[in-house]
Amino acid sequence: MARPGYLSIYADERTQRIFDEFTREKGVSKSTVLSEMMQTYMLAQDEELYLKLLKNSLNISKTKELITTREDDTAINDYIFMKLGTAYSTTDEELNGEETIQAYMRAIEQHGYTWFSTMSLHTGMAKDKIKFYNQTIKSGEVVKILFALGMGINDVCYSAKIQEIVSSRDEITCPGDPSTIPTEFGVQERGKIWFKLTELEEETEITAEALKFRKDDGSVKNAITKSQFHFGYVYIG
Repeated sequence: MARPGYLSIYADERTQRIFDEFTREKGVSKSTVLSEMMQTYMLAQDEELYLKLLKNSLNISKTKELITTREDDTAINDYIFMKLGTAYSTTDEELNGEETIQAYMRAIEQHGYTWFSTMSLHTGMAKDKIKFYNQTIKSGEVVKILFALGMGINDVCYSAKIQEIVSSRDEITCPGDPSTIPTEFGVQERGKIWFKLTELEEETEITAEALKFRKDDGSVKNAITKSQFHFGYVYIG
């Protein structure tokens, strides 16, 4: 049985001799060279797949979530924020951020509201935040979500009023009327966070440049431009 962490590679005798001499004269270990060879091969063959697998092995998504939300014990911030990426319809059609927004606008026009879902947080929203936001909404105060677009824009382009928030550690189907979900995404759509939205419209006053993170006053604009932040809680600084 092979030892964990070890890999056997067979080569013809001449190549093996040259490789032995090459690594000896360069003063590098064979394991280092072979590791770099494997990385180079994977990058050359399918960079996207390699980076995806690398991120999974490092648990990057969970780490990013912890970085952007750690120590954020403020019950409510000025806004919930989301940067939209590529979405996929029930027919596997790619929709960019603008196309996604337009789909939800049509749903609101038809039904008066829509349910919007996201998988952005690994464990969903914290229960205390959900409770506070929902109580704030019931008291008559406005809670808004800001939507930023990528595609070289990296700025807030739309906003909507949140009427209710439902979240779970596991993926769940729509907690309300699934027929209000845009037909592009279907009634069987699943997510860990669900927002009941109304008044989804262009945002002309708030920019990403004006937004900061509560914890350290970090720039939201810088974070989304570097693709380091996609969902969370921000305020106008």
